[in-house]
Amino acid sequence: MKNRLFAIGAMILMMTSCTQDELISSDNGKEPATAGSCLTLVGLSSPQTRVSIGDKTGDVYPVLWSEGDALGVFSRTAGTDINNVQSLLSDESIGQNSGVFTSDDVKMAEEGATELLIYYPYRASTELAENDNKITSTLSVEQEQSRPGDSHHIGKYGFAFAKATVSGPDMLAKFTLNHAMAYVKFSISSQELSTYKLKSVSLYDKETKTPLSGVFTADLDTDELTYGTDVKPYATVSLTTPELLASAQDIYLTTYPADLSGKEVYIVITLENDRQTVTIPILKEGKQLKANAVNTIAVNNLKLSDNSCEWYEPVETRLLAGGWAYGESNCLLTNISTSGVSNTISVKARGNFMEVEEPKYAKTILNCDLGNANKMVRVNGSATDISPVNGDYTITVTGIQTYAGLPGGCGQVAIYGADQTTVIWSFIIWMTPTPAEHPYGNTGYVVLDRNLGTYMTCEGDNWKQNGVYFQWGRPTPVGWSGTVGTNIPTEATNVRFSIENPRSLLYTNNVDNTKSDWYLGAWTGARTDRKDDFWGNPNESSTYLNPSDGHKSIYDPCPKGYRVVSPRVLDEIEQKGEFVKQSATAVFRYCYDGTNYAYWPLAGCKWGSNGGNNGNNTGLDASKSAACYWSNSSASSYGNDKDQGATSLYYKVSDKTWTHSSGRSHAFSVRCMKDTENR
Repeated sequence: MKNRLFAIGAMILMMTSCTQDELISSDNGKEPATAGSCLTLVGLSSPQTRVSIGDKTGDVYPVLWSEGDALGVFSRTAGTDINNVQSLLSDESIGQNSGVFTSDDVKMAEEGATELLIYYPYRASTELAENDNKITSTLSVEQEQSRPGDSHHIGKYGFAFAKATVSGPDMLAKFTLNHAMAYVKFSISSQELSTYKLKSVSLYDKETKTPLSGVFTADLDTDELTYGTDVKPYATVSLTTPELLASAQDIYLTTYPADLSGKEVYIVITLENDRQTVTIPILKEGKQLKANAVNTIAVNNLKLSDNSCEWYEPVETRLLAGGWAYGESNCLLTNISTSGVSNTISVKARGNFMEVEEPKYAKTILNCDLGNANKMVRVNGSATDISPVNGDYTITVTGIQTYAGLPGGCGQVAIYGADQTTVIWSFIIWMTPTPAEHPYGNTGYVVLDRNLGTYMTCEGDNWKQNGVYFQWGRPTPVGWSGTVGTNIPTEATNVRFSIENPRSLLYTNNVDNTKSDWYLGAWTGARTDRKDDFWGNPNESSTYLNPSDGHKSIYDPCPKGYRVVSPRVLDEIEQKGEFVKQSATAVFRYCYDGTNYAYWPLAGCKWGSNGGNNGNNTGLDASKSAACYWSNSSASSYGNDKDQGATSLYYKVSDKTWTHSSGRSHAFSVRCMKDTENR
């Protein structure tokens, strides 16, 4: 029998005796969080579920339903057909503290009562266990709030549930929802950083890993929550419209209820302006996060000196691209000599604090792309051994010419955490005489005179001018030959996989849904899986010739003060470069100032679509068959699902064709241009 299911919810949420708990006190005892109201649901005229934290009226915490609110309903009663049915709020209930919800075409039990399992808010992805009265859902790790002080986003991330029975001709069910999540109100103020915009706040139990977000299961029989393996010890809320921190701002986060008593947890606050991002992890003593309660964290007069980690650098001038890094550049540009040229570089972490750890050890993982047996790169004095990083979180890198015929090249150094095994970041050691800077005609671009990784320009007829190869968006190269790297099938659903395998070409054959990209994202193959800002220049236009130059990102492989060239530089070479075939190599010769020439070698590539059987996998002819160069830009906007590549210069000699977009898993050459922002 098909019926319209009517459910009346007197949604009291058990708040009549709830009090607001202070989770973490403010600095120096100033303006501590005060006891007061808990959760109030305020209805808005909105197509989405909205929950807002407001003030109590006496001892009553009213729930006002809003337009578009919806419950989800299951039933196990024999003869029913109710499997995650959406039950919508009726018009007459908008703005009321009890609501009538209706669902069309629901099959009820023909005889006797129908048992209902109800949850809020409705999500199409929510599931009921096969046998028990358990509902599985997800609390988002990344949450969004529209602007400071506005808590209407809370309903999207909360979870409440109830059981009810429908019987008799009136088809009426009354129930009270049990609200399962905790709410954290951050109150942030600062004098020192008042010219920055507050961007996000995270709560992170780094040491004991208490679950705070992710996939959970609610048992409607016992009112208990359990967590699976896919949980995180942190949650983050970001402001979609950040504002200057000129006055105190409130930002709201939904978490699992958790007992953080006696634990030290991090409050991670991120701010930004037009030039840099500031992230400050503050270590504080935690307390209990109660379900269905507002737990307040007050951070008064936020300062850079509040940073609790000596190994973490709070200020980053490069575009973070949603990620993290170590050190202020991914490439050390250095001369070498037979006696050695030493440089000291920082290895402090920066960016997404939830993804980094203390750097403790360092080691040379590649001495030279042209011959790894030549011990050219020393870390803290050793070319072979792992060594502790210095007390100020720096390492000393020395370039030594150990073979007369090899006065430079490209090496690599990795850093490790406490396990001394897993690579947490790596640095390019580009050993070359100081490259010249060429102003390219009237373009405004200033470009280095050689490919990244080589120690020579291309006036000579020498394949060593080719440099090294990069898969688009990765901060480190995969190397010129198979003898100094490996090929492995990609599993990069996040950036970490590529970081932990810095010498590996991540190939895509026999891997589903890659769309020729080493980075898989959610692994659906959709354009939304792509990450267009890896090298700082996501393309919002409908053409490969991105009109923007972007900004240098933390994943850019060029030395400090330089970044991967704009698509406009590649276009200049295509339009005005002259193809010259030499006896051993071929180049594009470009007259950059009316008299002098820059040379772009046809260095070939490595195909990311095929890992090869012998590890070599050099695409085309490495010396004269094709010019393959990356720009810093994706190929076109997210509106174009067909072209998911990156903008390239790809000239094939055999048929004289130009291709402007290539699969991101292919490993091409890179040229660096002057970064006008000097990042």
